[in-house]
Amino acid sequence: MRLLRYVTEKNEPEHGVQVGESVYQLKDITTTEALESLETGSERWKQILEQTPVPLNSVSLLPPVENPGAFLDFYTFEQHVKTSRGKRGLKMVPEWYQFPVWYNGSTRCFSGNGTSVDFPVGETKKDFELELAIVIKKKCFRVREKEASNYIGAYTIVNDFSARALQEKIMRIGLGPAKAKDFNTGLGPCLVTPDEIIDPRDLTMRAWVNEELWSEGNSGASHFTFEQMIAYASEDQTLYPGDILASGTVGSGCGLEQDRFLKKGDKVVLEIENIGKLTHWIG
Repeated sequence: MRLLRYVTEKNEPEHGVQVGESVYQLKDITTTEALESLETGSERWKQILEQTPVPLNSVSLLPPVENPGAFLDFYTFEQHVKTSRGKRGLKMVPEWYQFPVWYNGSTRCFSGNGTSVDFPVGETKKDFELELAIVIKKKCFRVREKEASNYIGAYTIVNDFSARALQEKIMRIGLGPAKAKDFNTGLGPCLVTPDEIIDPRDLTMRAWVNEELWSEGNSGASHFTFEQMIAYASEDQTLYPGDILASGTVGSGCGLEQDRFLKKGDKVVLEIENIGKLTHWIG
């Protein structure tokens, strides 16, 4: 099942389900609620498909989760971590291999497919980051790793846009990326439920800038699984439906690792196998 949020020509935001190249409105239910309560083939599903759909190419896509309560962005790909730390003159620390750490990102900065991204004023090193993400479908607290997959409602793509020049300065303080991240985070294009993902540990991940392939990796290269992330994150806090957990950047999945950055007018396309493409334009 593919769920999305969209705006019609009447400029009315809606929740919907994508079937082929058509979109059917979800009435009295959000995409987050549908992750737990809607099943393909059910009576409710049949009623939804009795409606007249709108063509997918006639709508503008919004971030597929409305008002998420939390955004936990992890740091699980060794190649990215090692390369990025190396550029700051830092070595890997043994604790990284023990704990699936994350930073708490802003939930107010998500942008949908096909939109423009404005970076902080004066930023000279505009960057993208290619990440796989999950959306929690039901409340969980102190969930064990072997049970954690039952709480994964959907997979989606995150583009963790980063202002690298600003990040270099403020991270010397030691409190995290903060303003260098909390201006825009791409999310979408849709939510894809686990039944459509054959193996979440074997998804090809690619990034193009102006049609040039900049990055290619595989989701299975992450040192920690999403089940481990859920178990660790829920040890002392409750995760709620709609919370977003991102994998962190796949190896080679950003400009920083390649010493090249984005410029105004660039088109950035992230693609993850079985999910789709997430496109943004750089302002």
